[in-house]
Formats: sequence, C-alpha cells, structure tokens
Amino acid sequence: MFFIRVAFWLGVAVMLLPTDAQQQARIYNTAVTAVERASTFCERNPRACEMGSQAWTSFLKKAEFGARLVGDLLASGGRQAGPDATPAPSRHKGNAAATDGRQGTLSAADLQLPWRGPTASPTGT
Repeated sequence: MFFIRVAFWLGVAVMLLPTDAQQQARIYNTAVTAVERASTFCERNPRACEMGSQAWTSFLKKAEFGARLVGDLLASGGRQAGPDATPAPSRHKGNAAATDGRQGTLSAADLQLPWRGPTASPTGT
C-alpha cells in the first residue's frame, strides 16, 4: 500500500512539472538557489546557527533523560519510592540480552499456585 501511495504522489508531482523549456529553466534556477541558500545559512547567520546548536544539544539531553527515565521505570515496574528516590541504573546498556545476575528472584510464596476451589471427585459424586 505504501508503494502505491508513493507512486501516486510521484505521479502527481511529475504531472505538475511544466513542459515549457523556459519555465523548466526558471524552476531549476530557483531550486538551485534555494539549495545554495540553505547550505550556506550558517555562513551568513553564525549567531542563529550557534543558538540552534545550543537548542539542539539541550533537546538531545532532555530526550536522552526522558528515554532513560522511561526505560528505568519499565525495567523496575514503576516501584520506586517517590520523586526523591534515586533512579535505578539502566540494565540495558547496548546489549538487550545482558542481565545484572538477578535471575530466579521469585520467593517460594510467589511460586505457589492460587487457590482454585474444591476439585471434583473422580467418581463424579
């Protein structure tokens, strides 16, 4: 379905292109100028690029913190004491199969089957 949509929109874009050589040249020059201006933006506006770089760095730090927070909450099951609790270290650093050695942590009570009611007698009475 995706390829059909892509083919449709590419077809629409091709149909909108002009057939006149003069219009094609004008559109080509406009596109080249736009790409040139976009690629030299930081040379013309160094202060804006510096501010954008700082904003991007701040965004990445916040996104990393948010991802780590969600990962830690999912890993701990949301069982932290409160907002002043120290966050649990992330156990998934690069290797999804890595564990911290805490396998088999269920107690004997955790392994007991829940009560299911009286069982039927094999004779049917």
